[in-house]
Amino acid sequence: MRYRSTNPAQRGVTLVELLVALTVGVLLIGAVIAVYLAQSQTNKSTSAQASIQNAENAINALVTTVVRGAGFSGCATLGSATSNLNPGVPPPLANIGTTSATLVGYEAANTAGEGAAVSVTDSPVNGTDATAWSPDLDAALVGKVAPGSDVLVVLGGSAGVMPVAASTIDTGALSMTVTDASGFAPGQLMAVSDCLKTSVFVSTAVDPTARTVAHGAGTGPYTNATATFAVAYAPGAQVMPLEQTAFFVGRDAQSNTSVLFRAKYQPTGWVLQSLVPNVETMQVLYGLAANGAITQYVTAASVTDWSAVASVRMAFLIAGDAGSAGGGSTAVQNVLGTTVTAPTDTRQRRVYEMTINLRNAAP
Repeated sequence: MRYRSTNPAQRGVTLVELLVALTVGVLLIGAVIAVYLAQSQTNKSTSAQASIQNAENAINALVTTVVRGAGFSGCATLGSATSNLNPGVPPPLANIGTTSATLVGYEAANTAGEGAAVSVTDSPVNGTDATAWSPDLDAALVGKVAPGSDVLVVLGGSAGVMPVAASTIDTGALSMTVTDASGFAPGQLMAVSDCLKTSVFVSTAVDPTARTVAHGAGTGPYTNATATFAVAYAPGAQVMPLEQTAFFVGRDAQSNTSVLFRAKYQPTGWVLQSLVPNVETMQVLYGLAANGAITQYVTAASVTDWSAVASVRMAFLIAGDAGSAGGGSTAVQNVLGTTVTAPTDTRQRRVYEMTINLRNAAP
């Protein structure tokens, strides 16, 4: 004998009701997942935008000051300076005494002129052929720069360092006395100037207590050809350290990614410092001046007189983190007239451009 319950509270869930409940549950879960994924993508995109903005701010702060100060050496510019150094140093340091140029550039192959196009990769390999730049890349920088990246080299006073006064410096002096030698070191590139003339030399010994800076002679590049200056300086002449700095994009060995590098020329050669990550290329144009006004912007390959450069226009392609752009697509960007094709990935990208006027450009 079968018994059927007549109490509604004891009845089970029908198959239809179960299916309806499951369907509603799946829809709710799907909606939650969709909201989560959308929010996650928004967070990634927002984070990438902030990261790119931080990179732009860092580039502006670290590059602008150095480029703007090209040629600064205290109360005079390096345009009329004489060099005490032996031959063999790279330009623009090599130009001291022959031209008033205090910056030079190297144009990467396939990045000059209308219709120029290059590609960048997630894992770049630095170029090993100096002729892939115009003019030929300084031999000491070969193997450090990524193909397609321009190179800018600037000579000027050390950023954030103020000149100090010196005592009398006659043409037979082997050292000088300054008001404060605590910021100086042996092997430092330096300049002494009285606002009418300037001499560039390398310090060979520094005594902070006696406040003396020696400039003995040596052999080979980045050493003094003579231990004395060809001209004398009266008391109050200004002395300050100089730096020759290069900017370019290259492969970072630790992260195997593209990085904006700063390289400083020192007695041991170019010493590299990683500045800003995820910078995939750098392009540079040079503003030529006539009668105090910029007449045109050209590539490094088209500059015939570097002393005529009064402004620099720079552009950088900056990538965000993986996943910041959602679905993968090939990113094609125009970077100062050069078409740059990036990898097919999920990175958000943006071009940052800035124009820097040189304070000490020749009139």
